[in-house]
Amino acid sequence: MRLRSSTRITQRQLANRSGTSHASVNRWELGKGTPKRDNVEILGRALETEGVPNATKLLLAALRRTLEGTGLPEWAQDLESIERSARHVTIVTPAMVPGYLQCPALAEAIFRAGMPGASAAEIGRLVDLRTERLGTLSDLSVTAIFPAAAITCLPESLRREQAAHLIKWAESGRVAIHLVPEGSALLVPASPLMLFRLVTGDIAAVSDHADGNVVHDESHHDRLTGEVTWALAASLPVALSLDVLRKLA
Repeated sequence: MRLRSSTRITQRQLANRSGTSHASVNRWELGKGTPKRDNVEILGRALETEGVPNATKLLLAALRRTLEGTGLPEWAQDLESIERSARHVTIVTPAMVPGYLQCPALAEAIFRAGMPGASAAEIGRLVDLRTERLGTLSDLSVTAIFPAAAITCLPESLRREQAAHLIKWAESGRVAIHLVPEGSALLVPASPLMLFRLVTGDIAAVSDHADGNVVHDESHHDRLTGEVTWALAASLPVALSLDVLRKLA
């Protein structure tokens, strides 16, 4: 209804232009039935001719939310699939260097603290998975926003190694780093958040929690995008962030 109303055409006019019945359009808008995919595509094309951009994509996402509980296609409902179908990700972490950008020594320290019963072999396997992940995702570029304190609080040798690791990624051209300066609070998001831009043009929002990753429904995207914008505004530009890192290295 929202898309149709933006064109100022009536239900009957939309039905005529899409070759569907007025009764069906009325029933679908009232939520008393779910159109089939081919009907959704027909309605989308009709709305696009009336000046609604991306109407087909928006209606298909709405259909997926109705049928599957998410606006993403089935192939993009887990983190690994999202990563491999994305071209850019913006990451905001409130207290930690993002996992993609952790050096091996920091990743090992984190896993040892969080998994005290794990064997050395298991820790080593997890460290390799984390620190090599971005290297395997060769088409993915990254904007990372996190507190400078995530590095300055580390022991000196680890701090230098992590800072040098970040500088290397920044100089690769694939990673843009924005540090939140010490003395500033990163109020949102409350947990690590990743906004992926997929090859299809869709956005996938994923947050990281103790029990695993959560892929958020499209209805939350505006709020989560706002949190990322707020965090970016609270951080230093890339050039100043690199200056900080060079001093720490």
